[in-house]
Amino acid sequence: MALENGGDDFITKPFHPEIVIAKIRSQLRRAYGEYAVQVEERVLELEGLQLYPERLKLTVKDKAVPLSKREADLIESLIERYPRVAGREDLLEKLWDDQMYVDENTLNVNITRVRKKFEAVGMKGAVETVRGVGYRLNISRIKGEGQ
Repeated sequence: MALENGGDDFITKPFHPEIVIAKIRSQLRRAYGEYAVQVEERVLELEGLQLYPERLKLTVKDKAVPLSKREADLIESLIERYPRVAGREDLLEKLWDDQMYVDENTLNVNITRVRKKFEAVGMKGAVETVRGVGYRLNISRIKGEGQ
């Protein structure tokens, strides 16, 4: 009954304290010890730019800025498509599951927020608009040229 209701383990009464301690140690070993799942953090790097999608952080040289989940997803899409253009429709599809209910202006607002994040780390103009198509990263801004 205990396992069917979501429990991972159970002890029947009466029990010995040694059994409780052994079961606790077993759970700790599975959670934090040699049997624990080791998750390696993803880092997307591009010419001095580092995006940490799980930490929701953007770093350029020695400057860092926190991101929202949506901003991190948007920057990740731009990095993955670099040096090509990330199409508006592709971005809408990736960031919002059902683009039918998303206003076109929603993407514009999120692009504006991402641009402000890049400006906060000293990269004004890092996201270029390709008229009628979408957006792309301007790598010269990342390298520090033309600032």
